[in-house]
Amino acid sequence: MGPDESVAYATATWGRFNATVSGDLLRALSGAFALVATADGELARSEVAAFVELLRSKADVFSGIDFNALETTFRDLTESLIADPEGGRLQALDCVAKVKGNAEQCALVRSGAEIAIAADGRVRTQEAAVLEQICQALGLKS
Repeated sequence: MGPDESVAYATATWGRFNATVSGDLLRALSGAFALVATADGELARSEVAAFVELLRSKADVFSGIDFNALETTFRDLTESLIADPEGGRLQALDCVAKVKGNAEQCALVRSGAEIAIAADGRVRTQEAAVLEQICQALGLKS
């Protein structure tokens, strides 16, 4: 895939994400998790599984979600971030910032990002830097 095709793919993926995933908290969690999961330029299966497990564990907050569809959408989103890192980073941080000012939701998004960092058993410098960006978007100290 060439650079123009990568950007077109990423743009289309974000369009599907925007149409499929509703609710600011779910969008913020998806964005934060995707940022961490792709920080090293790779996507581990354990990171996708950890994201879906986190949401399943909060089923009371996220009732009515089709987790299988969300998993597919999330996988597409992370592939989009790998294809267009800068554009995707800006889109994902915009999603994260949607819960800024809501302390409970900010805490959930931050803990979700921390779970993503721990998902593959290794903490990388890039992931710590992304966590700092996520905290800034949330208006939190890192």
